[in-house]
Amino acid sequence: MTAPPATSRSTRTARSDEQGQVLVLALIFIIVVLLGMAAMVIDVGYAYYAHRSLQSSADASALAGAQELPDSASAVSVANSYGGQPGGKNAQGNIPGITTTVTTKCLASIPGCNPVNAVVVTERAARIPTIFAKLLGIDHFNVSVKATACSPCGIKALDIMLVLDRTGSMCQDHWGTYDPNCTDLNNAKAGMRTFLSYMDSSLQHVGLAVLPPATSIGNRCATPQTANYNSTSSPYTVVPLSSDFTVNGQLNTNSNLVQTINCVQGNANTAYANALEAAQAELDAHGRPDAPDIIVFLSDGAANTGPTYYSTNSPYRKQPCHQGVSSAAVIKNRGTLIYSIGYDLNANNGGANVCTSYTGANESPSITAYSAIAQIASRPDTFYNQPSPGELKTIFGAIAADIGHGSSALIDNSVN
Repeated sequence: MTAPPATSRSTRTARSDEQGQVLVLALIFIIVVLLGMAAMVIDVGYAYYAHRSLQSSADASALAGAQELPDSASAVSVANSYGGQPGGKNAQGNIPGITTTVTTKCLASIPGCNPVNAVVVTERAARIPTIFAKLLGIDHFNVSVKATACSPCGIKALDIMLVLDRTGSMCQDHWGTYDPNCTDLNNAKAGMRTFLSYMDSSLQHVGLAVLPPATSIGNRCATPQTANYNSTSSPYTVVPLSSDFTVNGQLNTNSNLVQTINCVQGNANTAYANALEAAQAELDAHGRPDAPDIIVFLSDGAANTGPTYYSTNSPYRKQPCHQGVSSAAVIKNRGTLIYSIGYDLNANNGGANVCTSYTGANESPSITAYSAIAQIASRPDTFYNQPSPGELKTIFGAIAADIGHGSSALIDNSVN
């Protein structure tokens, strides 16, 4: 039997060297893989952390800025102060190179754009250095986030009664001359339509009360008469709280509310109290328990009459302005927020700014329409005075914005 050839020492040494080289290469490969995994765990994790941190600060910035809308300059200033950049209230000290950009815009798909209703905040962190990823040729990464917040957003459920003075002075000019075009009344109608266009009828329900009242709901568009006050069956609330006055963010001209606003006519004398009380009665009867109550009241002059079913000594007849203030006080004590609009209160149409009893004598103690309508409002900042005839769209728009003020919400950034 032939013995196998002997293996030389040099051959064994060569094989041992080869095995050592393979082991070294394997170790190097493992180290590279582990470093890659470390890069994934540490660097990618830090990138995710940076992204989430910036998104949080951008969200906070946008929400804070939206609280100031529709004042664009103030919204931009406040949003910047809450940014994640150095010096901001949400500064991210462990993320270098943060910049914050704030703009405002009008989102036509959301009610309440006057003139802007959204804040857009973009935060960027450029060239955030990596640790292990440098070994893979990646020495930095960039992070960019965006947040959009709107206000008002139509996110608050509200029950709102509009109370419209449709008396004869709404069809007179500033000097008391009859205006066949009823310019003041039409301005009020335009203002109310503007107000409704800012509401979201799926959440904000709105009704309409008028003074003088109608003889019946069916006759709500007929020319009113002073005698209408004298029947206990005459309805002041001619449209109950409604939820169909907008469709896809646009006014629904087929809704009862919009059609009634369009058709009401002006005539007769003025009495505030019963109309305000009727508005609150509608809120009590058909308002939602989780929705705050709001009344928006407009009048262009002094109360000067009262229903004859009250005695001649009743303040409803002898002190119709004071009674309006008293009725409003009861309503406000129930928690209802009242906005009042004094329209052309310095008109020279036969002393329209002086409150009188049903006899024509001045109320005692003396009170002006300006004072009465200002006191009807819940607060000084919910009283709006329009000293001369003109468009009421701006005032109604301001009230709509004030009602929605603070109702900011983050929204999908894909909304344009």
